[in-house]
Amino acid sequence: MRTHSDVVIVGGGVIGSSIAYRLASVGLSVTVVERDSIGSHASGYALGLLNPTSCTGSIESLSHQSFVMHQQMLEEVEHESGVDVQALHVPHIELALKQSEVPVMMQEHDRIAAFPNFTCDWIQPDEIRRLDSRITHEVYGGLFIDKVIAIDSYNFTLATAQAAEFKGVEYVSDEAVGLVYDRDRVTGVMVGDDCINCGTAVLALGPWSGAVSAWVDIDIPVVPQKGEILRVEGLSPRLNFHIHGFTLGSSCSILQKADGAIWLAATVQDDTGFDVTPSVDARESLILRGIRMMPELEWQRMLLQTACMRPVTPDGDPILGKIPGKEGLFIASGTGGQGILLAPVIGSSMADLISTGKSDIDITRFGMERFLAI
Repeated sequence: MRTHSDVVIVGGGVIGSSIAYRLASVGLSVTVVERDSIGSHASGYALGLLNPTSCTGSIESLSHQSFVMHQQMLEEVEHESGVDVQALHVPHIELALKQSEVPVMMQEHDRIAAFPNFTCDWIQPDEIRRLDSRITHEVYGGLFIDKVIAIDSYNFTLATAQAAEFKGVEYVSDEAVGLVYDRDRVTGVMVGDDCINCGTAVLALGPWSGAVSAWVDIDIPVVPQKGEILRVEGLSPRLNFHIHGFTLGSSCSILQKADGAIWLAATVQDDTGFDVTPSVDARESLILRGIRMMPELEWQRMLLQTACMRPVTPDGDPILGKIPGKEGLFIASGTGGQGILLAPVIGSSMADLISTGKSDIDITRFGMERFLAI
């Protein structure tokens, strides 16, 4: 383990690794401290759908910028790591499963059609059936968006970390236990009884970010949100679309990944702490939602059920930038269920902010200060 790095990043998930990759690309020495194996939490279990058209509000612009960056970054990290991220370019079909959803989707059509990187068409029920007759006939139409990208989130996280190592980043498999300060300037990160001296530290701890509030003397308002995904036996012929809809009071995605398995995603459950035990309720709910959109899934064998924790904030937006009142200390967390999509833009903007003091990508609205003013 190095005794000194220009930057120490606490947390080696997709966000921490993306920042490390970009920092190393501009010549800074970087150490990433990760207590668990890479991709063993949310970064490795996410659906891996890159669809910025589903993002609205404050992160809409960021998500579209990140989507464009992804297309270059996927090739880069695959080449530098030798890891296949299993990218698929697939159309997205948003189903109107109730008549009342049609006017809302028409508004969504106008919003999405304005984006230069996507085409969006309203399709009638008979057109949906022609695309794939296995989609439910109890549908009132839908939006057809060509094309989004699906990747393997674990492989992408691993590829990013290994590409960062290729550029000289050191990964330390241990637990960071605190920060060292000279007055209000961070000078090191404690790893067990050892200190890695640094000029800059980044907290990229995902759902565990709130647990280190004592390190920075302010409350970091990030809490875990449980999400579960079900993988079932793939369809033949394969499903060549990402299907999404709202049914049984919740949303559901159906996606056949590159390895052939169908993923049904995902549940959302708050106030569970850090419990990642897969639940019977989640499994039954995902099965029922999936069957509502594709009845044939009723006969597909279940392969795997996973649960993980997403990092969420009170307003649903990420926290990016400097830690107020501390010099040389930054945070990147609170990405909710969009961490995989946002990784390139967060990696680039945070690396620019750390290395040059500013970024051409505007992330000022995502600063910690918005919570301190409440």
